[in-house]
Order: sequence, then structure tokens, then C-alpha cells
Amino acid sequence: MTGKTVLVVGDSWSASIGQGMSEVATSRNTVVNAGLGGCGILLPVGKENPEACRAWPTQWPSYLAKYKPDATLLTVGFWDVTPQRLAGEEETRDLTSPSHETTFRDRLNQAISILTSRDTPLYLMTSQQVGNPKYRSSALVMNRVLREASAKHPGVRLLDLRGQLCNDDGCPDVLAGTQVYDPTEHPTKPARARLANWALNAMFAKDGA
Repeated sequence: MTGKTVLVVGDSWSASIGQGMSEVATSRNTVVNAGLGGCGILLPVGKENPEACRAWPTQWPSYLAKYKPDATLLTVGFWDVTPQRLAGEEETRDLTSPSHETTFRDRLNQAISILTSRDTPLYLMTSQQVGNPKYRSSALVMNRVLREASAKHPGVRLLDLRGQLCNDDGCPDVLAGTQVYDPTEHPTKPARARLANWALNAMFAKDGA
């Protein structure tokens, strides 16, 4: 890939993969890494969702206008599968709650509308939390909604992050001889380099770039 600009938005996994893209891409390419740790797209209420996490509906259009990316990556695989309290609710729930599933679908459609508004190809990633028994049920709902959205919206493609990190035996800490996770449960440098190359190839290999 040469002379390409990639915009990365979403959670800390997006930020990590964006960092990997910056490390593996040549200087003739630009990676705008706007991934934010602790942020999803559900917009829950309470102090656990800081202002920076609530700004994406207004912030992302400005990124598109400023950087004019050739492709955009959005990953929201962890925070939005965890229990959260939405506006008008008294209890925290996860995506197995019909109201939370509906809200996630609505927010995802909003995000897709923003990120494809300039006809920019958008790449979503599945949640690897399917391999975590604590979040499996919620992550399965997320991945189903992501699949439905990618099939519905032109210019949106779903990348199977879980397929890159897991096998028939689960989601091991060491895969193909590489330590996958660092102490913060994010990809190690070798793992994020592999994920970054995989994502970039999915975005641009068809162009021969």
C-alpha cells in the first residue's frame, strides 16, 4: 500500500491495532489513530462513560472532513458487550437485553452512516470476547448484529477478529508461537503487527497497493 490514509476509531483494541498499522506501514502512508480506551458506541449514562467517549457522533465527521481517509476501521468489541446502564434505565444490562441490543443496533447504524458518508469503505471487526465465558452471550449478540449490518450496508465489510485470535480449542494466550496478549489484555507488539498487516491487506490488497 502506498499513499493511503486509514482512519481508526473505536475502543482500545482499535487503538492497539491502529498502533500496529503505524508500525508496519511505510512512511508514505498515514494512519490516523483515534481509538480511545474505555469507549464504545452505546453512550451509557454515568461517570463510567466520560465526555470523550460521548463525543463520537460529532467528532468522527470532523475526522472524515479533515483527513479524507481511503478506509476506516471501527472496533467496539469489549466495552459494548459489558453490562452498562442506558438512559432511562435503573439497572445495568448487556446486549442479551432486547433493549440494549436495539440500542446497539441503532448506534451502529448511526456510526456506519457517519463513517460511510463520504463513500469511504468501512471495516468492522467481530468481538473476540466470544471466547470469554463471562461475556460470551453478549458477544454473540454483538457479532450477529455486526454481521447483519455488514450485509445490509454497501461499502461495509466485517473482518473476523475472533478468527484471527481463536481456534477450535478456544482463544489461547500463545498462538503459532506468538504471545498474543500483554498484561493489559491487549495484543503484544508481534500480535498487533500481525493483526495490522491482516487488516491492511483486507483493505488494500485488492488494489495491488
